[in-house]
Amino acid sequence: MSAQEMIDFLSESNLARIATVKPNCSPHVSPVWYLWEKNQLLIAIPKTSVKTRNIRKNNKVAVTIDNNIGPKGVIIEGTAEIEELNEEIELTLIQRYVSPENLDKYVEYAHADLPSVLLRIHPEKIITWDYSKLNLNFL
Repeated sequence: MSAQEMIDFLSESNLARIATVKPNCSPHVSPVWYLWEKNQLLIAIPKTSVKTRNIRKNNKVAVTIDNNIGPKGVIIEGTAEIEELNEEIELTLIQRYVSPENLDKYVEYAHADLPSVLLRIHPEKIITWDYSKLNLNFL
């Protein structure tokens, strides 16, 4: 993908999968929502999650984002910073994945059951692919 094609792809609401490193050095992979902003990947994760604990000990991460069929995708490897999650970014993230009629209900749920922090991922390596350019039929 070109740089602009990658930005366009990352503006879609695909699911990301983040890999963190557990204390025993094995990987932990989990699905997350994301936002690509100013050449950084932003992800909200629960404060007490395995991901958060792992990143506090080792901030190296890898994230894969694809369109679930496989022809297009991005892998981002880099370091993650943990920050407070501000309401503006939180709302922007949620709006990418939750329908407008369910937005208030989800925000209420997230605040009550999923107090979160923000991961700001600084890319060190980005790999992209776009097999749709091969004009093949995918399932």
